[in-house]
Amino acid sequence: MTDRFALTDGSTDKACNTTANEYCGGTWQGIIKKLDYIQGMGFDAIYISPITENMPQNTKEGEGYHGYWPQNLYAPNQHFGTWDDLKDLSKAVHDRGMWLMLDAAINDMGYALDGGDFSSIDYSVFNPFNDEKYFHPACLVKNFSDFTEAQHCWLGDDVVALPDLNTDNQDVVKMMGNWISEVVSNFSVDGLRLDAAKHVNDAFLPAFTKAAGVFSIGEVYDGDTWSFCPYQELLPSMTNYPNYFAMVKAFTTGNITALSNQIAMTAAQCADTTALASFSENHDLPRLASYTKDMSLLKSMIAWTILSDGTPMIYQGQEQGFSGGAVSDNREALWTSDYNTNSELYKFVTLMNRIRRQAIDTNSDYLTYQSWVPYSDDSNIVLRKGEEGRQIITVLSNSGSEQGTYNLMLPTAYGSGTAVTDVVSCRNYTTTDDGKLNVDMHQGLPHVFFPTGKMNGSELCGISNFTHFSMPGSGASGSYGSAMRSTAIAALLATAVAFTLL
Repeated sequence: MTDRFALTDGSTDKACNTTANEYCGGTWQGIIKKLDYIQGMGFDAIYISPITENMPQNTKEGEGYHGYWPQNLYAPNQHFGTWDDLKDLSKAVHDRGMWLMLDAAINDMGYALDGGDFSSIDYSVFNPFNDEKYFHPACLVKNFSDFTEAQHCWLGDDVVALPDLNTDNQDVVKMMGNWISEVVSNFSVDGLRLDAAKHVNDAFLPAFTKAAGVFSIGEVYDGDTWSFCPYQELLPSMTNYPNYFAMVKAFTTGNITALSNQIAMTAAQCADTTALASFSENHDLPRLASYTKDMSLLKSMIAWTILSDGTPMIYQGQEQGFSGGAVSDNREALWTSDYNTNSELYKFVTLMNRIRRQAIDTNSDYLTYQSWVPYSDDSNIVLRKGEEGRQIITVLSNSGSEQGTYNLMLPTAYGSGTAVTDVVSCRNYTTTDDGKLNVDMHQGLPHVFFPTGKMNGSELCGISNFTHFSMPGSGASGSYGSAMRSTAIAALLATAVAFTLL
């Protein structure tokens, strides 16, 4: 979230009142100064807030600090910086071998009504959509499960109206395509996150991603796999909301069966779960630490995020244990943490990214291998991902740090007599003659196993000879569909007004 990530001068003492919903001062130049913080956790990509000029008014609902109230697509949000500043950020990211993703508000524009009537909107303020003919007639979405209504009516309200672009209109499709093509070219953009993807015409999505020419992740805010999964026919990727909602139930309400069942259901109904994006926090949803402060549970949810199928996305502040609940409390300024690289969760995110990278480097099929659940019970769930002899076995408990010590026998985890290392405790185990793994469970901590013989070069548990993996630079957009799956994305983003909380 650009406005809340880093100040231009790198300082950390400026206050940021989240409830005011006003700009706090984060900039693109500020992000440049803190790229070490991101890359230090092992991230290959950053995803930042929408970049375009937002409506200037400070309303009863605040300002457009998040970037989702656009008025001029061809001007920068000057609170974030100039176009040259954005080019500087792109260059700085690519010089590190990292990738740059932008959030794109594709569904609507923003207009300050402050209680006025929708008929009073002056459409001439919008660029390039400066005429009412480019928009759907005014009507507010009331039933988000009605896809016709969700695609043809408006988000927002009579304080901040969000005039809904008519993406059935081919002029709108062409104008949006021209705009995103220029953005990608001008700023060497490697990927996009498409905000409110389920609120635009279905045919618009593949047309827009084709015009962009880069990997795109769509926000399809829906926990029902029957309505969520068909979007894989329209988009290269989506944020995996069905599994997210089940994960929250598993680790905050104790319903771990819901997660086991949902993993199987999503795998059965979606065309390819390995193409989705895995997440456990974002700007529209309560922080995990707003549900629980238990460090074992927070670590388990991070392990699930990074070691599940798909591209893992971590929302800024999750690595510091930020605990804001609904919007706007969950949009804290990261500088208030002093960018603490010694925080327990910062180090744990780094660990999980590193073992994932080791699995990728030693197994060419790791990313496309669909994870599955070989074992689960009332309080434990086990994930397997990777081909035999190179798989990661992740053991997660929802019992929390008050849990006592007990043994958990996992059936057929690895081959007979295989030496494996739990990278969390740095303890070595050997499977039984029939391939079972006897795990010592303690204090609800996650266990992440990998074959000891494949650990060389990982820099984990005292094993050195690390081989650095460099991400490709910009300009290889044709390969992003598969290559971007290997990334781990630091999400520096904002919220969609459509949801009063991600």
